[in-house]
Amino acid sequence: MADTALSPRPALSDIGQSHPGAGVTIGERHSLGIAIMHVRKGLASALQERIRQHFLLELPNRPALVSAGEVAFVGIGPGAWLALSDKGGHLFSTWLRQVTAPLASINDQSGGYAVFRVGGRAIREALAKGFAIDLEARAFKVGNAATTIVSHVGATIWRREDFPDGTACFEIAVARSLAHSFWAWFSESAAEFGCDWRDAATRS
Repeated sequence: MADTALSPRPALSDIGQSHPGAGVTIGERHSLGIAIMHVRKGLASALQERIRQHFLLELPNRPALVSAGEVAFVGIGPGAWLALSDKGGHLFSTWLRQVTAPLASINDQSGGYAVFRVGGRAIREALAKGFAIDLEARAFKVGNAATTIVSHVGATIWRREDFPDGTACFEIAVARSLAHSFWAWFSESAAEFGCDWRDAATRS
């Protein structure tokens, strides 16, 4: 039997609107490796130490983002993290499983989530129409994260370092099957400011 190669596809491949100068920008991050990591009972300290030694970072024990190189971890609940890699796709979860064995359970979600990078001068006003959390700079600092509901869609949002133009940069993870529902809400919320769909491979 011939092998069937699976190639990653964008969750919103039919979206390609570009409106330079708009007040809100959005782009989907492609080819990410995504996994859910759960610490096993009684092994929290050992997992923290393993991650510290391997990645030179501290796993957050609250809703927060930490990153080192191409790998990031987002706290999404007690003893649970969303792990992301800029490269590797589905292979990332296999590698992370080897790194953390036998301290954590790793579930590949590379095809299960869509991650969007959003920004622009009016991004907070647009997000405030659905996110019932305070996203102002003093309350939601760089590295902060939250898991919530937006327009009946479960979402995890975290704040990255600002874009080069000084506007805030957020990333939002939603279930891939609900990506179109999220886009319907986001595009409507951003309509009054103008919405520019851009390639999220770069942060410019």
